[in-house]
Amino acid sequence: MAKIIWEGNQDWEKDFPDGKVPENAVKLKRPDDILRASLPYGVIPLLICFACIFYKRNMSDEFIFDLRFMPLGFVIGFLLIPIHEFLHAVCYPKNAKVYIGVCIKKVAAYAISFYPISKSQFIIMSLAPMLLGIMPLIVFVVCPLRWKALLTICVVPAFMGMISPSPDYMDVVSVIKQVPKGAKIQASNEGLYWFK
Repeated sequence: MAKIIWEGNQDWEKDFPDGKVPENAVKLKRPDDILRASLPYGVIPLLICFACIFYKRNMSDEFIFDLRFMPLGFVIGFLLIPIHEFLHAVCYPKNAKVYIGVCIKKVAAYAISFYPISKSQFIIMSLAPMLLGIMPLIVFVVCPLRWKALLTICVVPAFMGMISPSPDYMDVVSVIKQVPKGAKIQASNEGLYWFK
């Protein structure tokens, strides 16, 4: 496993000790406002979550949630934000250093490493946090309707866990389109680069 460095609460615009990218590295084309540009990538996960709610709702004539447990669902969802970043970090090889932190002011978190990884490793690393949405969504779908508390607790983390990787989904699409087979991908304070 990579060496994970927890940085706590940080400014969102922080620069990190940068790894040098090779001179022949090509910068990936990415939008300036990554969060805004990634919103469309959350639409399909959002629709999947709503489809699961409609599926459960059609199985019952009564309201399927116990709203008293909704705040707990939100607390769990927000506690999963740093775990989302940890799931990125554990996908890096043991020689890598991964910085993990949060920006409470922006209600955001980050995991960044300047260690070069293969295209397939990058895709796996980017998609790993989806597990935080898939797992509560599966529990939600298979949970008996009479367990309204558990249905309510699972629904918020499912939505958050499926939608929060939207920037990661966008990066995966960019990498699939722009990075040739056999290339390595490396982050820098200036963005993502690929090289052979």
